[in-house]
Amino acid sequence: MRDLCGELGWPPLIWTRVDGYHFCASEEELEEWERIWISEKLTAFRRMITGTLAPHLALFPRSRWANYLNTQIKAVEASLEMAASQTR
Repeated sequence: MRDLCGELGWPPLIWTRVDGYHFCASEEELEEWERIWISEKLTAFRRMITGTLAPHLALFPRSRWANYLNTQIKAVEASLEMAASQTR
């Protein structure tokens, strides 16, 4: 549905606890929703790093794949962290 809204040029469709799903044209509300969404993704990346990737590297420290993935995910984590904490 969000892709369709974007294709049709409609306001973004978001979900909040207070209003449920709704079209949003408020810059402040959109930025808040985006920060929350990014923060949730950041948590998922961190859990992947600590729960899967770190043990993989502990078992196979010379794994080319695990080291590559660790580098890439750390870069994404840093970017998400900056975006989640941005203030106006």
